[in-house]
Amino acid sequence: MVRAVMVRRLSLLFLAALMVPGWAGALGLGEITLSSRLNQPLQAEIPLYAVRPNDVGGMKIALASAAQFRRAGVERPFYLTRINFAAEDNGDGSGRIRLSTNRPVNEPFLNFLVEVDWQTGRLVREFTLLLDPPVYG
Repeated sequence: MVRAVMVRRLSLLFLAALMVPGWAGALGLGEITLSSRLNQPLQAEIPLYAVRPNDVGGMKIALASAAQFRRAGVERPFYLTRINFAAEDNGDGSGRIRLSTNRPVNEPFLNFLVEVDWQTGRLVREFTLLLDPPVYG
């Protein structure tokens, strides 16, 4: 009897937690889109999904730390630190992260981790860009 009451209370607590706005939906990152080529400054974009009001304003977006790269087993060459990140809110529950560099990118292949911190969470995700795709004849 006591066990049934405890299970019922835990179930109600779980359901209540799901209704709290901070837990209702998590920020999501879409697939990266590249707008530049090899030997040009980087221009790319990552869609943001489930953006709530004020999420973008308080967002901190950066290349993940060296420790996170090590944990993921991904190399972190110095040239990745030149990538700039900027978030934009579309006002409709979506947004985007713009990636750019001031200098041309001379590496044909970029593999990196992006860290996004916002008011109610943190997300780290790996992305790969192929700046010089093979030509098929």
